[in-house]
Amino acid sequence: MNASLVKAVRIVGLCAVLPVVLAACLVHTPAPVSERSLVEGPMPEVYTVQRYDTLYSVAWRYELDVVDLAARNGIKAPYVIKTGQRIALTGTGPPPKAAVPPSKPPRPAEPAATDGPVEAGNATATPKPAPDAVSVPVAKPPVTPQPVAKAPASPETTPPVPPRPTDPAPAEPAVADPTPTATAQPNAPPPAEPKVPATVTAGGWRRPVAAKPVRGFGAGSKGLDYSLRKDTPIQAATSGVVVYAGPGLGGFRHLVIVKASERHLVAYGVNVRPNVKEGDTVRQGDAVARAGSGATGGQFHFEIRDSGKPIDPNPLIGG
Repeated sequence: MNASLVKAVRIVGLCAVLPVVLAACLVHTPAPVSERSLVEGPMPEVYTVQRYDTLYSVAWRYELDVVDLAARNGIKAPYVIKTGQRIALTGTGPPPKAAVPPSKPPRPAEPAATDGPVEAGNATATPKPAPDAVSVPVAKPPVTPQPVAKAPASPETTPPVPPRPTDPAPAEPAVADPTPTATAQPNAPPPAEPKVPATVTAGGWRRPVAAKPVRGFGAGSKGLDYSLRKDTPIQAATSGVVVYAGPGLGGFRHLVIVKASERHLVAYGVNVRPNVKEGDTVRQGDAVARAGSGATGGQFHFEIRDSGKPIDPNPLIGG
């Protein structure tokens, strides 16, 4: 076999092996996960409630204890807030109401006319009296004498005949109003505050996924970051009640916050639609979501807060 033929065979073999090597590299290289904090920007003194907000999500955004935040603003359980409501994040009292522009000042009264110029230093001007009214006689029309009716010559007076009573018109039958009368419905009571234990016991936690995190807690990270394969189940690390399920914070498309106890809130930041909604009760091990595909579909952020502050999840979940 000549040298040219051998060289050609080697080139063909290399071209056939190269795609396999590249594919293997792509399969085993995890998608990078960058820390995207769930807190956006510095904390203002007063926060205006936006659409989808709950008091829990506002407290989570600024690392505040929801009970303290509710007490500061006089909000009673179950902590219902409305879009446009102003919430004091700092201080000891509720936020001041928006300033109301003052009304148009009244027009000053015109000064009364005076007899003459006011001398310097004289603050009181004598008003000019009104001229006497002139009485103008009004011509009266001539009075035409009216004939006086004479009484009858007979001393007997015929009594007047009373008018014959007329039969009253028959009353028309009442016709029922075809429009039904609206019955006032009492306002529906707000949903009750979710019942949760005072704290989660030591054995009440588990790992949300079987994979190892690509970034741990600390050094600027407030939780654990994962890069998961498609369809990997993201399971509830502990039981609780979903108090927020809406748009994500810090770059994640969706965020689920579960109230596990009076002290602990647990968050699951994902880029896929979650399996739960606000008000749902989740049990430990329930699937909160499943990892998706693509560059960001498998990214998952996990946090635990104790009285509003991020804590290292590893001692609790056994990481």
